[in-house]
Amino acid sequence: MSDDRFDNLPEAELEEGKSRFSIVWLLPLVAVLIGGWLVYKTLSEEGPTITIEFATAEGIVAQKTKVKYLDVEVGQVQEVDLKDDGSGVVLSIAMDKKIKPVLTEKTRFWVVRPRVGAGGVSGIGTLLSGAYIGIDPSKEGKTQKQFIGLEEPPNIFSRTPGTRFRLRSVESEIPAGAPVLFRNVQVGEVTRSQLATDHSHVETEIFVLAPHDEYVRQNSRFWNASGVNLKLSAAGLELDTGSLVSIITGGIAFDTPDSRNSAERAPADTEFTLFRSRQQSEETEITHAIPYILEFQESVRGLAPGAPVEFRGIRLGTVKKIEFNPQLESGASFIAVYIDLEPQRIPIYPDKSPPASAGSADLMAPWVQKGLRARLQTGNLLTGALFVELDMHPDAEPAIIRFDEQNIPILPTIPGQLADITESVSRILHKLEALPIDEIGRNLEETTAGANQLINSGELKQTVAALKAAADKLAPLLDSVTRVSSETETLTRVSTAAMQKADATLSALDSVASGDGPLGSQMVRTLEELRSAVRAIKIMAEYLERHPEALLKGKSR
Repeated sequence: MSDDRFDNLPEAELEEGKSRFSIVWLLPLVAVLIGGWLVYKTLSEEGPTITIEFATAEGIVAQKTKVKYLDVEVGQVQEVDLKDDGSGVVLSIAMDKKIKPVLTEKTRFWVVRPRVGAGGVSGIGTLLSGAYIGIDPSKEGKTQKQFIGLEEPPNIFSRTPGTRFRLRSVESEIPAGAPVLFRNVQVGEVTRSQLATDHSHVETEIFVLAPHDEYVRQNSRFWNASGVNLKLSAAGLELDTGSLVSIITGGIAFDTPDSRNSAERAPADTEFTLFRSRQQSEETEITHAIPYILEFQESVRGLAPGAPVEFRGIRLGTVKKIEFNPQLESGASFIAVYIDLEPQRIPIYPDKSPPASAGSADLMAPWVQKGLRARLQTGNLLTGALFVELDMHPDAEPAIIRFDEQNIPILPTIPGQLADITESVSRILHKLEALPIDEIGRNLEETTAGANQLINSGELKQTVAALKAAADKLAPLLDSVTRVSSETETLTRVSTAAMQKADATLSALDSVASGDGPLGSQMVRTLEELRSAVRAIKIMAEYLERHPEALLKGKSR
């Protein structure tokens, strides 16, 4: 059964080729446009989102910890996550739009929290407000959104006026934050110290504050001013120290020879050599060296690379390295000491240019023929440090310069004084070992036993008693002898006087009895007469011997 209510309803008629725009579609379109504009406005006003890696998230809270620059909020931590390898944390931070131009590769971030260091106490305000992330913005470098945070806050900021320089050294113990001194006044600090990419040296970056940076010239010298430098010389004991901070944390000092106008001002990022001490920085920079080899069979304990090579107290070179060189065929072994003779220390060559190895051998050959030898000497009795001494030894055995496989000349050597002493002591010990110590000991023991028996024997005691009795009897006799000796001395004086008088008498008698004196001439005449009488008596005796009857008859005529 049909419903009559729907029979009279109007029917729609479709007209082909005609279209109508309904106002109903305008509202969604406007809503889309407004939404897009809002999204664009929100995105355009929203700052970039960056990530920062830290070793730990201590004091950092998501949706709470702020990023501040000059105590102005420029960002907020959104998320705190662990790194994939668990070695640290990654912070997702929403930054303010106005900070976007300074988010470059040289921009630095760090966590501001209470710290106590050599430079003082910092971050005290965070005890109440909580930790926040500090930023040192920089417009230098490429824009980036991933950063690695600093574990310690920097003391030098990009807005600080000054100049950065780079120092090169073999080794360094100077940490970031150590002071840079000029005439013992702090004018900057160390900003970074790390190994080079090839690990061949240490690169240290320093920042010198303006206006002191204009004193850094092309010929400026930098040296390690850490600790205390104690030097004992002929002038006495010298103590050289830097500031208290440099003693505790280390430091770098620099100076410019002559005056600051003696050379051009050093531009930023100029590389200088960092010397170990001020004394080393004042030495002439060595650019040429002549290699030689020294072979020692004695111990080189105490000799280290960097030790000086001297000639009668004047430094001529430096020890470069020490190697052990065994000779398996001959069974001998020696220590090869590689040295560099440095012509710039003494003008050996007019042009100060290093010759070839053969040329250097030709140079030293005449000196070697005259007795030039190298030996090890003790430079410090306290530390036992050694150095190489070159000196003339005319009595040394003849030697020539040899060459190794790399055509480096080998200079002849002689044992050092310590080795000579050791060898002499060794020879003495060998002689002592050759002595019949056991036999000498037995003989000494027998002699001691015999002496002990003799001392304790009764005969010796009786002899000592008899000697004592004789000494007692001899004492009066000695007193008599003493008296006789005194009287003899008196008699001697009297005899001396008598002899002097007799001598005078004999002298007077000699003058009287001489041939020229009266007594002498009278004695001469008397003797002549006596001789005549003797001759007459002799004649008469001969006559009586022939004519004995003359005694009775008389002389016949």
